[in-house]
Amino acid sequence: MNTFKKKMKEKIKQYSKDEYLDGYIKNEYLTKDGDADIYLNVDSLDDLFDTRTSGNQIELNSDIYEFIENKTAMLGYDTIINLHITGANLTAKEQGMVKHIVKEHYAIELYKVQKEFSKYRNKVIGLTFIGIIALLCYLIIYFTDNFDLLLEVFAFIFSFALWEAADCLIYTLSDIKAERENITQDLLMNVEFDD
Repeated sequence: MNTFKKKMKEKIKQYSKDEYLDGYIKNEYLTKDGDADIYLNVDSLDDLFDTRTSGNQIELNSDIYEFIENKTAMLGYDTIINLHITGANLTAKEQGMVKHIVKEHYAIELYKVQKEFSKYRNKVIGLTFIGIIALLCYLIIYFTDNFDLLLEVFAFIFSFALWEAADCLIYTLSDIKAERENITQDLLMNVEFDD
């Protein structure tokens, strides 16, 4: 049992190093010019398009987006991505449609994330404003009157509001920014077709 635990610790240490991931990315994805090539092989149009959609609302299979996002998640934000779709034998019109659908999908995702970012940014601003006003009220009451109940109320309000604003700023907004950068990178991806 101890040898198994020792092997586990060795593997965790080996695969947790930045050098391992950098080497993996360099060998798997990166070209000599620093771009990343990702290859997607599809056997038929049914593999590519979601069969439940049609007409102007046609959409790619959700597995394709999952594949793209799994592959691109490991890349730096400044890496240009080239998605090579092989095996589909698409006409020029179908290729244009696929490029449009991919761009449209990530444009919509970026719009949704941007709205979420704006919502949380406004929340941070509002909570900070409430916290500062409550702190000023607390200080005014503290230096002019000894009304303990009101002091406690304003102390609670300003500490809660400022704490929540800081929490939202540090954790939520930073996560949304990282997600926004990932989606923007996918939006700027070049889609190419190889036969």
